[in-house]
Amino acid sequence: MKLMKYVIFAISFTFFSCQPQDDISKDSISALNALVSPYGFIGFQNAMKKADGGTHTGILVGGKPTGLAYVSNAETCFPQNEMLPRYTDEANVTKKFQYSFQGNLGFLTLGIPTVTAGLGIQETMTIDLEIDGLVIEYLDSIDITDWYRDGIRETCREYLNEFGFMIQTIHTSKMKLSIKRLGGTNIGLNAENINNFFQFEAGANWEIIDNYTVEISTPHTLGYQIALMKPEDNGQALYRAMTTEDEMFVFERIGFSDFFNNEEGGEEEEMEISVASSIDIGNSMNSLVAPKSIEEDNASDNEIERVTETETETETETETEEVENEVLNTSNFPKIETSENIFLE
Repeated sequence: MKLMKYVIFAISFTFFSCQPQDDISKDSISALNALVSPYGFIGFQNAMKKADGGTHTGILVGGKPTGLAYVSNAETCFPQNEMLPRYTDEANVTKKFQYSFQGNLGFLTLGIPTVTAGLGIQETMTIDLEIDGLVIEYLDSIDITDWYRDGIRETCREYLNEFGFMIQTIHTSKMKLSIKRLGGTNIGLNAENINNFFQFEAGANWEIIDNYTVEISTPHTLGYQIALMKPEDNGQALYRAMTTEDEMFVFERIGFSDFFNNEEGGEEEEMEISVASSIDIGNSMNSLVAPKSIEEDNASDNEIERVTETETETETETETEEVENEVLNTSNFPKIETSENIFLE
């Protein structure tokens, strides 16, 4: 019996000791979404070219989450100028996130990258990533509306009837990379061998801060929100895609107009928002289902009341007719023996 326990223990130890480490992130997309979705962003599922001007907000995009496509550069329809400044929120700049990837750079190959893996990266190597803070960049919605009404090109207005644009993005503040060989030994990094392991995008700011770690201060864009403008909204970006479902963007109305119009002060009604299949199919605006207005709801209620009243009147008339029929039906009366005739008026 003791021998059997020892054999089972030995087999179990061998099995678990051969498993990958728990902190190795195999699914890059899931790891990225787990990082950015709590902040209301969609993680990039493919790499995109860096935008001109160092910003990614204002880029017109089409396609779907698994195949996001450029429609126009940010400078074409939403250029950086006095009317359209970019703002940043650094509330999460002090947070740190740590990941490990086996033989690759994981989700750093997605989004708008600042670094890619060099030829020296091997499958047996582990790349440790530390993200030192997240920063949100966004366009002001009031600025967008003023620009749409007074400054934007007419061609851009036409395209905005069919496509969305990145209204917010989330990117790294700083990140650190280091490499370990099989067995956990750190690989030394220096000016002579750094390019064997990491290829930096042109203009990226980086430095080797010790013998084993490289720090990159150029932002790496990880996620985004897409805004849609319905033509009748006259430049108000009221719909946002912050999540996806079944490889489609889920657009939600972000305003509270229905709540303010609720005169009875009851519970806020759940808003009905459809799932746009993809924003490049040409009918995304038609696929959005706007929530019913209070007037429409009241009209529907009045219609229901009228139908109910009609049904009640009909039932009452029917009951009256049945009573009259019962009164007129002499067979229902008890038999009276008399010599006089009885006339029912």
